[in-house]
Order: sequence, then C-alpha cells, then structure tokens
Amino acid sequence: MEAREQLAARLAGPEDTIKNCPFKYTKDIEALQLREPPFWHVLLTCRHIGIHRPDERYCNWTARILTKDKRYLQKCLGSALDLGRGMISYDEAIRRAFEWFDTGEIRALANEPKPVGRTQTLNFCPLGKIYTVGHALADYVDWTRIARSPGGHYNNLTMINHHIASSLVHIPLEEFTARDLKMLALKVIETPPRYGFSPYKPRMPAVDLSPDELRKRKRTFNSLVTILRMAFQYAWDSGHITSERPWRCLKRIPVNHCPRTIFLTRIECLRLLQCCTPALKRLTMAALYTGCRVGELANICVEDVGHQVFGIRVAAFKRGPARFVFLPDEGMAFFLGQCDGKSNRDRVLLSDKGKVWKRQHTNLFRRAIKQAGLPPEFVFHGLRHTYASDLVRQGVPLDIVARQLGHAGIRTVSDTYGHLTEQFREEQIRTKFTPLSTDQQQEALLRRNQLDGIWHSVQTNDWRTYGAGSLPPGGAPSRSYVRTDAEVLRLFSR
Repeated sequence: MEAREQLAARLAGPEDTIKNCPFKYTKDIEALQLREPPFWHVLLTCRHIGIHRPDERYCNWTARILTKDKRYLQKCLGSALDLGRGMISYDEAIRRAFEWFDTGEIRALANEPKPVGRTQTLNFCPLGKIYTVGHALADYVDWTRIARSPGGHYNNLTMINHHIASSLVHIPLEEFTARDLKMLALKVIETPPRYGFSPYKPRMPAVDLSPDELRKRKRTFNSLVTILRMAFQYAWDSGHITSERPWRCLKRIPVNHCPRTIFLTRIECLRLLQCCTPALKRLTMAALYTGCRVGELANICVEDVGHQVFGIRVAAFKRGPARFVFLPDEGMAFFLGQCDGKSNRDRVLLSDKGKVWKRQHTNLFRRAIKQAGLPPEFVFHGLRHTYASDLVRQGVPLDIVARQLGHAGIRTVSDTYGHLTEQFREEQIRTKFTPLSTDQQQEALLRRNQLDGIWHSVQTNDWRTYGAGSLPPGGAPSRSYVRTDAEVLRLFSR
C-alpha cells in the first residue's frame, strides 16, 4: 500500500483516477459482461488497469502500457474474483500494476506517463519582483476562472501553455515590444499543430505552407494576440505597469474567411446514423433537428420540450443567452418520444451508460464516421454546420438561421454559409421572374434543350462545392483596417 501511495502521489493528476475506477469493487466486477477484450480504466496517460473476463472460468486483473513505438504491452496481475484459485484486492492489483510500471525494462519501453484529466493550471510559475508577461498571464487566468465560462477558461489555458509558456513569459511586461510579437508570430507560423498525444513535429518554414495552413495559423496568432491584449490591459487596469505600449503594440492581422464546405447530405446523414450506437444516434438526430452544440443538447430537460413554443428551450451556454429553437413536425415528434416516461427535471438525452453527455461522444462519433465512410475530419460540431447549410440551401433567410443557432447577428452565418445562397438565388431568378417579352419567351421555348443543358450542368447535386469560389454576400473588404506591425505582417504575407 505504501509503495502504491508514493507512486500515486508522484504521478497522480488533477483527478484521483485510482479512486474512480468503475470496477473497483467485487460487485462491479461481477456485473461486467463476458467478452474477449479487457475492460480498461486509465490511471495515467499510457498506464491502464483492466479486467479480463473472457468466460466464466477466468477473471483477472490486467495492466498495460503504451510503448514509444505505439504498441501495447500487457501483464496479468492476479485473479479478480474467487473462482477456486484465490483472488487479490483492487489495492493489491494497483500496487502490482505500479510496481510493474516502475521496473527498469518497462520504463525504458513505455511512453512517459502524464496526469489524466483536463488542464487546470498554467505550465509555469512566475517568480521574482519584476512583473513579467508570465505574471500578467497568471493574473488574467485567475480572473477568467471567475469571469469566463469553463470552456472559455480552458481554451485560454491550453493556448497559453502550448504557444506562449515556452517563449514570452520571462520578458518584463514594461519591456514588451513589437519585436517580441514578431517572435511569437514566427513560432506560430513554423510550428505544426499537434493533435491528441501525437509526437511533436519539427518546425518548417512558411514558404512550405499551403494557403489553408497559413490561414489557420493566422487565426491562431490572432487568438493569442487577443489573450495577450486582455492580459496586458488587465495588468494596466490593476496598476502593475505604467506604460500603455505593451498592449498597444498588439495588433491582429487580416484573415480571409474560408466558407464551410464539409457538410453532410441527407443520404450521408442516414449512413452515419446507421453506424451510431443507440444513444449516439439519438444525440446525432437531436443535433440534426436543432443545430445545437453537444453541450446544449446534454442540458435539455423534459420541461424544456414544448415550453411556450413549438420547439425546445435551450439554456444559456458559453457566453450566449438562453433561446428557443423551433422544430419541424418530425423533430418535435422525436423530442416528445425521448420524453416519454421521464419527469420534468430528467435529461432528455443520456449516454449509452445512462450518464449525462460530456465528452464521451468524441471517440464514438469518430468511429461511426469511419464506419460510414465519411471524411475523417468531420467532427460532431459539423452536424451544426449541416443543419445551418441545409436551411440556407432551402432559402431560409440568414437572420432566421442566425437566431436558430444563437448568434447575435447574421455576419457569422453570412461569412460561413453565404456561398450556399447562390444556388438558391439562381433558382429563384429563373423561376420567379415576371415575363417581359413575348418574342423572347418564344425564343426561350425554341432553345429549351440548350437552356436545360446549361441549367443541369451548373445545378449539380453537390451543393457543398457550388459557388465555393465566390465571395459571401456583400463581398470582402477591399482593404484591411487592421494596422498590424509591418514586420509581423510580412511573416504572413502569402
């Protein structure tokens, strides 16, 4: 027990994963179904403990590690149930697992363990009497923990830890200039993104980036500028600096908006639904009927369905206020069906294990996307884009789409889905124009085959790519009004 506690104290993350094991007690193990693959519980990143119960004759504690070359190594720790050969307790299994993790041979092969759970703190601790960029960021993060939504605060933490913690935090805030901003811009441009636990990739020059890669890194840079600007202004308001230069030198750079084109057709939606687990299928259908975010769907209670309107009431989420989302008949019938047998305060949508949806959908959705043969980059949030794009394609006014999605105005909807209105506009002009000339009407009849040929050549079923090269309604500004430092702007000149 002592060895296990020492190892746990040294390695444990922000959540006590040892205490939260779902098969910690004998009654929980006995309730597990028989299957060949073990049931796993994550103790640390790359360090798992599990139950292997392939049939009624065997039920063993099992440990595994992920090696540096992405292979799993497993070890049987002892019997988890008394099946005539004795058994070991959960605490003893944990002790044996950490003892095996800590052997020289395994430590040489295994990936480095990391705490399990979401980022809770900054990766640095500002020291000294001189007020640095690190001090400003630490103070600002303390404020966002109170003032922002949990999701917004978490995004700030991850952005700071990944992009800023290793480069700018030691600089005295009074001495921060545009030269330091240029250094950050260069790092953002040349550092490839890292997804999940994939290894870090070497930096690459900007000339080797595609236009889309450069656009994404521009947006990343602008997000970092926003964080720094808010942190520096908070330091100024708090009286930690006397000069306005540190936050006045922070300028965003202009970015051409890229319209969304990864949407699902109705046939693709049906294919996806067939590959979902029962609970994920219900969650996916709810997203397609409402365009709501997964967090909004998870919070819907029975009393929110049909409350004052023919639709659902969506509680305040992130920084957006509460709103109503209207539904078609089949969508209303779907939600009413999910409410049957539940009380007013019950959640309408629960996971396959009967729990509130949080982040359990991610891997399930990724697997369903793969099985359905859909683009691997399509994520659950793409269902929100699918919902909006379908409404726009059917001619629903952009302000109505914006209100359904919970946006304050139509600018985001116009920039993101405006190119889809072109096909609808084309159809409306052809069919709704009041005849003007009898002679030209006759000419049109004579050219019917030619006109229909042109129509069918441009009015394709692949409406996601239709007009993708056109500008959103209103076009783009002819010049940028963002006064970025010239040296920083040159880094993003492509």
